[in-house]
Amino acid sequence: MGAAFSVVDAYLFTVLGWCKFFSIDLDRWPALLDYVKRVGARPAVQAALRAEAMQ
Repeated sequence: MGAAFSVVDAYLFTVLGWCKFFSIDLDRWPALLDYVKRVGARPAVQAALRAEAMQ
């Protein structure tokens, strides 16, 4: 995430989330793990994940 959250951030968060389904361990890249945590902590992302889970 740069100065502003963008569609690129949302897409990267999604793609990185797919890693667990392909058994790709992100532990080798601590910056990516931190990125996923920061994006996942955003209130709008939390709301979107909750809405997605309801479907």
